[in-house]
Amino acid sequence: MRKVDSKRPSLQLTRQSYSLTPKRGAGIWLGLIAAICAMAALAAAGFALKRSNEDAHKLDALCAPPASEQTLRDQLAHAQLALEQEAATRAALEQRVADGTAEIQRLQTDLVFLKKQHKPD
Repeated sequence: MRKVDSKRPSLQLTRQSYSLTPKRGAGIWLGLIAAICAMAALAAAGFALKRSNEDAHKLDALCAPPASEQTLRDQLAHAQLALEQEAATRAALEQRVADGTAEIQRLQTDLVFLKKQHKPD
């Protein structure tokens, strides 16, 4: 090459080293990562708040004050009346079953007697 050619600007441009530069700056990427982390933190806080609220409702149900004595007495009286009604119903049903069994026994006896009477000799 000639010395004149080595000093030309176009020749000097081709001898330089070039590197790729990012189109977006590093600040944008850091901001994007920070925004994603903030959204994840908000979602986790919302889930924790909801879970805490559910647990508080469960504890409130467990720690509810006991029912008053009058309420307990009313519930006991209601249960006793229901028990008495069930016992009376059971007794009535048992009596009907016993009467039905006796009637069936009597009808079977009559049937055997009538079958003996009906046989041709």
